[in-house]
Amino acid sequence: MALSLDVQIPEHLKTTLELAGYSPETLSREARRTLAAYLYTRNILTLAQAAELADMPVREFIPFLAGMGLPVINYPPDELAHDIESIEWQIQER
Repeated sequence: MALSLDVQIPEHLKTTLELAGYSPETLSREARRTLAAYLYTRNILTLAQAAELADMPVREFIPFLAGMGLPVINYPPDELAHDIESIEWQIQER
């Protein structure tokens, strides 16, 4: 069963959004993609999971993230430090 969210847009914003070219469908698509990007940058979803939520192939989701100024490679600093330590240990063991 899929989770569904309902977003209420105040009536006084409806005309502004319509004049900007937003239909209910485009607002829904944009909200879904923005949520996917947010959850990806928070390390809640993987890149593939976020692309799936955004209803986009990964090859399209990557430029979407970049276009929003968001990092495509989301590698937490503590994981990087751990990986560097592991590599250094392996080099010393040789």
